[in-house]
Amino acid sequence: MVDHVKPGDRTRKLTLSGILSALVVIALVLESIVPTGRLGFYILAAFILSVILLENNIKWGWGAYLVTSAAGFLLVPEKLNVLPYILFFGLYTLLKFHIESLRKLWIEIILKLFAFNLFLWPAWSITKTFLPENLTHGTGVILAGIGLQVAFVLYDLLFTSWIRYYFEKIAPRLRKA
Repeated sequence: MVDHVKPGDRTRKLTLSGILSALVVIALVLESIVPTGRLGFYILAAFILSVILLENNIKWGWGAYLVTSAAGFLLVPEKLNVLPYILFFGLYTLLKFHIESLRKLWIEIILKLFAFNLFLWPAWSITKTFLPENLTHGTGVILAGIGLQVAFVLYDLLFTSWIRYYFEKIAPRLRKA
């Protein structure tokens, strides 16, 4: 099947993807240099990446994710600071699209929690090697795990609200211009 694209459409998609990818990388650089609010920059980067996905399509979204991950890794001074974007925030943006295209709520919830825990398990495995042993066992760990699940669900709801807001308020104004 041949993809029929209007002549200016590919240029528009490339321009939009390039500009927004640059903004994602700027958010990743800012995350590594500002003293507070750093988690917000990962969320901002994910939200910007979602616009590429929503305006262009999943193929452009994956391309932008790969470009921003590579550029972030090259440009961010502290390389470990890019890993949350590469391993979760950027990747989850794309997985969320794929999962929600199933349109079966309970399967979506299970797959989203599975995706989050796929990130959480290695992150915990690495983190606990740096913590005192008394912090890596017991009910505190269980409560932290439950708290992280709740935080993830809230993040996903926030992300869904962002997408709805984008489609209802921002996209119509951009498309008029």
